Amino acid sequence: MRFKEKVKLKNIKDFLLFLFLNISNYFYNLKKIYRRLVLFFIDSLLILLSVNIVKYFLYPVSNVLLTGISINKNGGILSNNWLVLILVIVIFVVFNLTGQYISLSRYINYNAIYGIAFRNFLVFSIFLFIRLILDFTIIDLRQFMLLWLISTLLIGIFRFTIKEINIVLSYYKNRKIKNVAIYGAGAAGAQLASSLIYAGNNKIIAFIDDSKNLRGRKILGIPILSSQEIPHLKDQINQILLAIPSLSKDESRLILNKIQDYQIPVLKVPSIEELTSGKARIDSLRPIEVEDLLGRGSVRPNKELIEESVNGLNICITGAGGSIGKELCKQIVNHSPNSLIMIDSSETNLYHLEQEINSICLKDKEIKLKFILGNVKNFKFISKILINNNVDNVFHAAAYKHVPLIELNPIQGIDNNVLSTYYLCKAVLLADIKKVTLISTDKAVRPTNIMGASKRLAELIFQAFASKDNLKEEKLSYSKNYPKFSIVRFGNVLNSSGSVVPLFTKQIAEGGPITLTNENVTRFFMTLPEAAQLVIQSTTLSKGGEVFLLDMGSPVKIFDLAKQMIKLSGLKIKDSNNPDGDIEIVTTGLRPGEKLYEELLINAESQSTEHPLIFKANEDFIPYEELINLIVDLESLIEEQNIEEVFKVLSNLVPEWNKKRFD
Repeated sequence: MRFKEKVKLKNIKDFLLFLFLNISNYFYNLKKIYRRLVLFFIDSLLILLSVNIVKYFLYPVSNVLLTGISINKNGGILSNNWLVLILVIVIFVVFNLTGQYISLSRYINYNAIYGIAFRNFLVFSIFLFIRLILDFTIIDLRQFMLLWLISTLLIGIFRFTIKEINIVLSYYKNRKIKNVAIYGAGAAGAQLASSLIYAGNNKIIAFIDDSKNLRGRKILGIPILSSQEIPHLKDQINQILLAIPSLSKDESRLILNKIQDYQIPVLKVPSIEELTSGKARIDSLRPIEVEDLLGRGSVRPNKELIEESVNGLNICITGAGGSIGKELCKQIVNHSPNSLIMIDSSETNLYHLEQEINSICLKDKEIKLKFILGNVKNFKFISKILINNNVDNVFHAAAYKHVPLIELNPIQGIDNNVLSTYYLCKAVLLADIKKVTLISTDKAVRPTNIMGASKRLAELIFQAFASKDNLKEEKLSYSKNYPKFSIVRFGNVLNSSGSVVPLFTKQIAEGGPITLTNENVTRFFMTLPEAAQLVIQSTTLSKGGEVFLLDMGSPVKIFDLAKQMIKLSGLKIKDSNNPDGDIEIVTTGLRPGEKLYEELLINAESQSTEHPLIFKANEDFIPYEELINLIVDLESLIEEQNIEEVFKVLSNLVPEWNKKRFD
């Protein structure tokens, strides 16, 4: 704001704020050298003032202030003017050499007092030493201590006054100030409060902490209250900031359950890992993530299991541009593979993947990255890639997965999900591949939709190829080491393409309504990073033919999820009991092929593995010769676009699939 701007000043307070704001703006717009000269001038005046204050207390006379610098009664050989000049030169040299003006005054903290005290000690020590040499004047210890203490006090007060004025001015500039409460009165909460005070766009009403030792105390003058007092703060605050980075998911969930009924928006600080690694700052506040509300706490990945499947190896990922494929790529490049071959049929997906992976690998130029556009269903294409790149491990994530779209386009869904899997398995036998992992889904278990049935058929293909006893001998001569085929089956991945979470977030941002198919629909959820890490670890555990199941925690009712997301956005649910609410939840009816609930096992029992969140099952499968003959028939029918016959073959191969239109 400049002086020439027209502003309405209602009272003397506004006038003073306006005046200080313009002075402040003028000062901070000066060149650095001029700002330092101004501060040096003020510091010099304050030190000279401290000298006169000492003279006043020790030798009071009526005109003592600003009359000279000589402290003893008799003065000395040198004139007072020369003494003042010498002192100013000493101040200039010491303050500049010791970094007095490097730190920004507006961000000063109490540690700065030590620096000011040290510099003032040097100034007076050097000045008195020079004076001793020049006119043999000696002052006693009492005079020296008074000079040091008073000068430190004056400069300290000046610096903190500047800081407080800047805080007040920042509030004045940011008229739209949010009133917030910080949940957590630990070190992170205090650090966050300091950052917010400096920023000037938040007013901290209170800290919230249930520790009895902190009850009734203050941080930075701000009271610490218990969570039971949140209802009394409800009308005073716009946001709650969760500032406990060390919280586990279970602990975080308990706190959020306390808060959500008050319809107060909640933001949180980054995790301990993000803070210690430097990926985020304490004031990098972000919305509450859905994973904070759901499922179970995560388990740290077993680094040895991951590196055994990745480190120093040539890795190939199909469907690399999809949600799970991209996350697999991101996890793998962090564990030093020799090369990473990424295949996707979508040009757009592959382009975005290239940008993201290249940015991750800027510092690690040794990893060979290949971004390949193409369809895995092309046998010659995928065979050449696997052989020419000496691929060790393959992760097959290429698939169509959107249930309603595949119901409308069944031929395309079956063609992509089934035949790409079949030709990949054939290509794998030609190369010296160690392990091949199929990314499957809980929708493959007793499927009620074409997507699930096609993924179950993809599983059966992997199981058939995994059982080398059912293969003809000539098949075994294709590679030196017969690859280990395995399947990883898990539920919904949070924030993946087509997930309800980004949909609900978008609908809330647009003012609603939130749409869901049925109030009783339940789903398993897992985060993308955790799913990718567990997939990689399960590959290490593979001996061939296993169906690995990832522990998804407890199933989540989608209706309850929608309600939680509304409340934590600071909004009210609009329904018959609350017609004046903000967001309505509307049910639209189950989509074609949609289940009320999902499951991970067909008819086998799961067994534990070395990893607490990975289980395995050996399920029934169709022998290789029988299955492959039917797959060949299926391919011919797909080429003919004979949908009825395609459904017959699919029903024969996946009898659990119940297709009403075909009954």
